[in-house]
Amino acid sequence: MANPACRKELAESTSPGMLADLTMLARWTSLGACAGGLAGLVVGGIGGRLAMLLLRFTSPDFIRGLESDDGFIMGRFTFSNTLSLLLVTTVLGSIGGLFVVLGRPFLPARYVLLGWPLAAGTIVGAIIVKSDGVDFSLLDPKVLAIAMFVAIPAAGAFLIVWLIQRWERWWWTDWKRTTVATLPGLPSIVAFPIWIVAAVVMVIWVAVLRFEGLRTLHETRPVRVLAVSVFGLLTALGTFSLGNDIREIL
Repeated sequence: MANPACRKELAESTSPGMLADLTMLARWTSLGACAGGLAGLVVGGIGGRLAMLLLRFTSPDFIRGLESDDGFIMGRFTFSNTLSLLLVTTVLGSIGGLFVVLGRPFLPARYVLLGWPLAAGTIVGAIIVKSDGVDFSLLDPKVLAIAMFVAIPAAGAFLIVWLIQRWERWWWTDWKRTTVATLPGLPSIVAFPIWIVAAVVMVIWVAVLRFEGLRTLHETRPVRVLAVSVFGLLTALGTFSLGNDIREIL
């Protein structure tokens, strides 16, 4: 069944009207963006940089100075490109957090700690691991490179879900902790397109919540089955694409 906390909050916001809906949506979107920002910073940024550092020592010397598929210079670690990586992964983590909170009313709560990491590892892994690129044809050992860059998005998604589950208990009620937890998500504010998209989604969502029939649509079995099916299909497609690239690389 869908997440009980989401169903309860949607139900409680029926009486107070639009203000309650806006408050609820602002609470969840800020929670998702900030939890995702922290996960992106720690796992994607710091973890990704450590993975690159390890591969620098295990790969052949001739790759140093070559441009990677992402535009970074292999083997070169400067303050500016490290800062750029941290900013990018923080923003991407915030986007991931928004996806997680958007899916909460539709996906079984007891499966999200496994489902989201699996989806992120396969779908994002399929985007990163490309057989026709420079990175995974030159990095060595190839198995280690592939494993790390599939594990990073999977671990990032796990941390996002875990943080959201822990932080939702005090988010917006304990202002001291909320303020501190908001800091990692601040770089996402610079990326205005994220908040334009978030604002558009919130407007549409508030409009949908004005209709009682649509307000509880996420609780119906056909919608839940459809949501899980789409989630599973995207994960399967990511797994298939990732498997093909891994087979060609190895």
